[in-house]
Amino acid sequence: MIGGLALLVISLGALVAGRGYVKMSARMRSFATTRGTVIKRELGLIAAASPEPRFGKGGPNYPKATYTYVVEGVTYTSSDVSYAHRGMRRHLAEAALAAIPDEVDVYYDPAEPGTAYLERHTPQLGRYLVVGGWIGVVLALIIVLGSV
Repeated sequence: MIGGLALLVISLGALVAGRGYVKMSARMRSFATTRGTVIKRELGLIAAASPEPRFGKGGPNYPKATYTYVVEGVTYTSSDVSYAHRGMRRHLAEAALAAIPDEVDVYYDPAEPGTAYLERHTPQLGRYLVVGGWIGVVLALIIVLGSV
C-alpha cells in the first residue's frame, strides 16, 4: 500500500512536470531569435548536497552562462541556458560550458523579452513524462486498490 502511494505521488509529479514542459515548448515555438554575448560562465548546482556519482553521466552540476542581448534597443541579461536543467558530472558540465561560444543565439519571448534561453525545446520529453505519469497512476491505483 505504501509503495502504491509513493508511486502515485511520483507519477503525479511526472504529470505536472510533463505538462509544464509541453506548455513551455509550445510557447517556445513563438520565441524570436537575436544574437547575444556571453559575459560570464560558471557551474550551477542542481542540488548542493548531492555527491558526484560513481557511474553514468548524471550529477548535480549544469552549465550556467550569463549573457546579454538587445531587443528593440533595450539590453537584457539572463543566465537561463535551458528551461529544464540537466544534471551532469562535473567534468561533463565543464566541457558543455566550454563549448558555449562567446556569441550565441538567444531565443526570447516577444511578449516578455526578459524571458530568454539559449536552447529551444521540443515537447518530446514532456510527452514521455505525461505518458509515464499516467502509466504510474494506473499502476499505483491497481496496487492501492488491490491491497484494500
